[in-house]
Amino acid sequence: MNYTTAIFLINKNVRAVMCNYEPDAEHKTTMFKTLDPTIKVSDLVIVPTKTRHGMTVSKVVEVDVDVDFDSACLVAWIVCKVDSANYEATLGQEADAVAVIKSAEKTKKRNELAAALLADSKDALKALPITAMNGDSPSLQTSDAPA
Repeated sequence: MNYTTAIFLINKNVRAVMCNYEPDAEHKTTMFKTLDPTIKVSDLVIVPTKTRHGMTVSKVVEVDVDVDFDSACLVAWIVCKVDSANYEATLGQEADAVAVIKSAEKTKKRNELAAALLADSKDALKALPITAMNGDSPSLQTSDAPA
């Protein structure tokens, strides 16, 4: 008897779950056991390995599979399900912050460029027809003229 599968005989809540390590190796799967009733196909799970820090991420490809009690393959426990919600939320918040920073940089650069242009050649710019297109008055503002 494979003693790593004995738990399936004494606890009806233990589930057999098939996982794969590599996205390209769809047919190369490994069986793991878990007590987590929420694990489903496509979940990422942490599983024990003999590499890195003794753990790695694997993807669930099948749940509640039949157990071969005569198989010589060892069945390890899933460490935990990866909950990527916090990670995804952090990425979203960072993207929002970067958008605000980019907008502020754009505004700052626009204001600095306008100030530099006005300081060097405000009369020459005001004389250009493009500054008053569509009949509008020139939009260039100086520090000594009211807005």
